[in-house]
Amino acid sequence: EEVEAPLFSIHLISAMNLSAKPLHVQLKNAGTSRACKIKSKVAPIQVQERTKSTQLQSCFSSSSSSCNRRKALGVVVAAPLLTTVRPKPAAAIAEKPVEVSNYLPSSSGKEGFYEFIPGDRETPAIRAGTIGKYKFDLPGTWVRRTVANILSGNYCQPRCDEPWTEVLFQGPKQGSLQVIVSPLNKLSRRPLEKGESIDTVGTLDGIINALGPNITGNTIEEEEVAKKEAKKINGITYYWYELDTPYAKTGQKQVASIAATENAVFVLAVSATDKQWNQNKDKLTEIAQSFRVAI
Repeated sequence: EEVEAPLFSIHLISAMNLSAKPLHVQLKNAGTSRACKIKSKVAPIQVQERTKSTQLQSCFSSSSSSCNRRKALGVVVAAPLLTTVRPKPAAAIAEKPVEVSNYLPSSSGKEGFYEFIPGDRETPAIRAGTIGKYKFDLPGTWVRRTVANILSGNYCQPRCDEPWTEVLFQGPKQGSLQVIVSPLNKLSRRPLEKGESIDTVGTLDGIINALGPNITGNTIEEEEVAKKEAKKINGITYYWYELDTPYAKTGQKQVASIAATENAVFVLAVSATDKQWNQNKDKLTEIAQSFRVAI
């Protein structure tokens, strides 16, 4: 009887001389003239039904006289059995285009939004102990994007002299967001003491002028600041901005939230085209204003 072996070509190599045999092999039993033929053919390298792959082994495991198991054990099947590799479930640190609703917890009191808090080893700066945790809410359809190593601060932690990018997210036809951290010594000569916030470092105008290029890739002109507001939440002052930046590399519309703790200034910036902004203004503003530091 014939048995078809999927997935690979089979060479049966004699244990005596290790010389390659043809693909068509007969194992004859001394007590019978019946032969067990194993016919193999080249098949595409892909995972097929496991029920077919077990057929190859039936001849060798059989106790019938048609197949001499002792003789079968004298040969080596020189081909691996391919198995299906299943993708791992999404995790908080996953940097794959998986919607955040699949792995982030729902945001309290905000339907359709999910809360992001980086893990203990989520980013180079957190692993190095340079900064503490932060959080923000974003719609469930948004996905995580990979931060390039040169932008992540991985090469300079824990003593980076320039701003770095912590995380990136993007929404389908809605916009994108980035969290940027700047060393406080770029803006102040001393670290913040307990109870001090971004308003100790600079004014609303001064901070956006200093950090604007990190948000848009270009300088921020006074007329490009459509709105600005300072608000204290849980003892920490946040600067909120709405920007109209026609020459920005990230998009014409920006909403940003900026805060400072100890030795770092945090920026969450949401960017969108004019069309995206008109359709999703409330959602994009909600993302920016949900940003919290020192949690």
